[in-house]
Amino acid sequence: MKNLVVYYSLEGNTKLIAEFIAKEIDADIIELKPKKEFPSSGFRKYVWGGKSVIFKQKPKLMNKEINISKYDNIFLGTPVWAGTYAAPFNTFLDISNINNKNIALFA
Repeated sequence: MKNLVVYYSLEGNTKLIAEFIAKEIDADIIELKPKKEFPSSGFRKYVWGGKSVIFKQKPKLMNKEINISKYDNIFLGTPVWAGTYAAPFNTFLDISNINNKNIALFA
């Protein structure tokens, strides 16, 4: 079975965990990169991150193509924003067909 780790990390914490998981399970890894970065410090990061989640925004990603068809197991990693996953995952879930895949989540 082929494994893939897909993650978004604002401050590097989720990236650290994603890299560890990918190494342990011999997985390919994809970092979701929004074209316009969210503020990463101060009060603005909470306002912009929370707003993007509440309004279900789908930020454009710099990732050209995310082909998950060849993977059986997909590990999704995200920081928790306003009680849910980060907005870049709205875009990922919109453009990717994760039906019939084994999914694991980490935050």
